[in-house]
Amino acid sequence: MISWNLGPLHLSAALPYIAQTIQKGVAVVLLHEVLIRKGTTVKVRRELRQMFPMYECHIAAGSHVDVGNDENDRTLVEEYARNKAQITVVTFLHKQVFQTNALAHTWYKPRDMSALEHMAQGRVLCLEAKTHDNVSISIVNVHQATAKQHDLHRHVTLLLKAMIDAALTQRRIMGGDFNAVLSRYGYAQSTSALFDKVDKFFQDFLHSTHGTLIESEAHTRRDLLRGSSASLDHIITWNLTCTNTCTMQSLTSKIHWVGAECNDHT
Repeated sequence: MISWNLGPLHLSAALPYIAQTIQKGVAVVLLHEVLIRKGTTVKVRRELRQMFPMYECHIAAGSHVDVGNDENDRTLVEEYARNKAQITVVTFLHKQVFQTNALAHTWYKPRDMSALEHMAQGRVLCLEAKTHDNVSISIVNVHQATAKQHDLHRHVTLLLKAMIDAALTQRRIMGGDFNAVLSRYGYAQSTSALFDKVDKFFQDFLHSTHGTLIESEAHTRRDLLRGSSASLDHIITWNLTCTNTCTMQSLTSKIHWVGAECNDHT
């Protein structure tokens, strides 16, 4: 399984990295912050399925991106203002492992939608998939809110917990960019209070749901300019055992640095 926050990066620029990832042949690929033109979700999904015929492709598209202050980010803000781009999370499921009839479902109730703000669309993709052995596995692709939006981050965490609590025996894999960690290095003291909040949300979520965290062997995000690093991407499982369908050889994930240093990798 591979989880990778690619951007934000436009699809045309992301395609070489997607192809490189797909070539590894893993059962599940979770991608985040792939930008597509507004209204092209169905077209892009069809094209990706044609490019990578060994995989089923599923896309959730939203309309918000977390940006900084550099020139590229300002360009992205302008594009969103003109409604030209949509941010997505993308899940690929290998056809040799999974049947091709995976179903997407909502992870929140209609009354939660307004409180979720931009997190309601294009940031979490929940699929119910079946293996060829007819084993049902829930696969959840997450691109969490940032520490600056800690109240929203907490709300998303509580709804994900509620989803898990509602089906305690469900086999489940949840992966992605959680924007929270078990350890950080080199972050400014002025922002530590915000980071401490979301990190505790994540740790409490793991503890209360009894999830199995597949820890990364190294930090998944690095900022060479600031000298900071952290593990923001995670893979968590529930009710998975070592079978022919899902073999977990190690509870440590590897970090392979390709693309920009600031991209998140698991």
